[in-house]
Amino acid sequence: MLQRVLNSAGIDVRSCAELLGFNPDMFVQWAANPNQIPQSVVPLLSAVLSVPQSLFTTSPKAAKHLKDEDVTPQIWYKFRGEGLQESDREYVVLIRQIGHFLNELEEVTRQKSVQWKTLFESIRSAVDIQAPPTEQGKAAARIFRQSTSLAHGASGSGNVLRGLLRALGVLVVESPLANSRIEGCCFYVGSTNSPRPCVFANSHHTTWFRRNVILVHEVGHAIFEHLAGASLDFSGVGNSHDSIELRAQAFAQETLIPKEVLFHAAQSRGIKWSALNEYALACLVADTHVEQKLVVSAAIDYGFVESERQDQLNSFEIHGELLKLSDHALSTEQFLEKNGESTSDWIGKRTTTLLPKAIRLPIGYVNAVVDAYRNRQISPGKAAEYLLIDEQELAERFGDIYENVEY
Repeated sequence: MLQRVLNSAGIDVRSCAELLGFNPDMFVQWAANPNQIPQSVVPLLSAVLSVPQSLFTTSPKAAKHLKDEDVTPQIWYKFRGEGLQESDREYVVLIRQIGHFLNELEEVTRQKSVQWKTLFESIRSAVDIQAPPTEQGKAAARIFRQSTSLAHGASGSGNVLRGLLRALGVLVVESPLANSRIEGCCFYVGSTNSPRPCVFANSHHTTWFRRNVILVHEVGHAIFEHLAGASLDFSGVGNSHDSIELRAQAFAQETLIPKEVLFHAAQSRGIKWSALNEYALACLVADTHVEQKLVVSAAIDYGFVESERQDQLNSFEIHGELLKLSDHALSTEQFLEKNGESTSDWIGKRTTTLLPKAIRLPIGYVNAVVDAYRNRQISPGKAAEYLLIDEQELAERFGDIYENVEY
């Protein structure tokens, strides 16, 4: 049955073994003979492949009567689609593994975050399902803001966004995926009995301002398309007339840059809408923490500028001005050069090394693992496993606490 699930997902058996840290030859034997699968690894396989644990104990006789559509998890229908590569599916495997580890970690530390569930369900029940998609997105965003700290104040929320989502229990992953068309996606991770939403933004050649929009756009998908298995957004592909995308984008705009936030940003800078120039637009981007296109779109929707000016405002070259206003406009290399070696070391501490594909782990996840290790709630070996590095690498990266924790 393991082989059939992997085939249905479009995942190579040996590649999957390497991604999960198993001996490929042994994994091939497991795929051919489910009886050989150790019970201790069944929860991980179940979470990563998004299938019930009971499926791995299905007898060969019973398995013969199952059709492919009976065993193919919902998520893989999306990730087998046109334009997707095997490397995309491999990253999904990695991210789902992190989700499984996070669930384990929260069980050990007794700090499980499930606030997202109540919030998402309350939004879905409150939004009029017959309303236009943009109004659905805006209504959902207003509830989202009112139910979180985003409603406090009228400033940009990019600096608190990731922490807020983590506090809700959402897994936030931003990592470079160089040879992929995926700009952002969302899906649920963890066991089939205890899933959590995960939002992913491809950080390869994207700005921090753009990724803020991508992440909240994907949260919108996670709220409304929770039965779809996964939602995918591709770079360079516009879906402005797709109702699902219209709703998610309206959610992102109303969450990140509602009218009061944009009005306050302009008023505090003394910006006159009739005289917008490159510097003024750069100020609005720096203060609202969202990309230029969304600032312009919001300004038009709220009636601050005429729609006829949209193309002109989007064509303004503001990067030079933005560099003077916000460190978030710096490239990774520029940021590291400005902020010193310690920042570079911290980025290195978030990058996995144990598996054939590297992924940059979320800061909050790394901190949670390190805190659990420091508090002697997990062993050095388990901490290294969760960070997808070996124990020697753990000692090199976190030697200050490694030497002070005894078991």
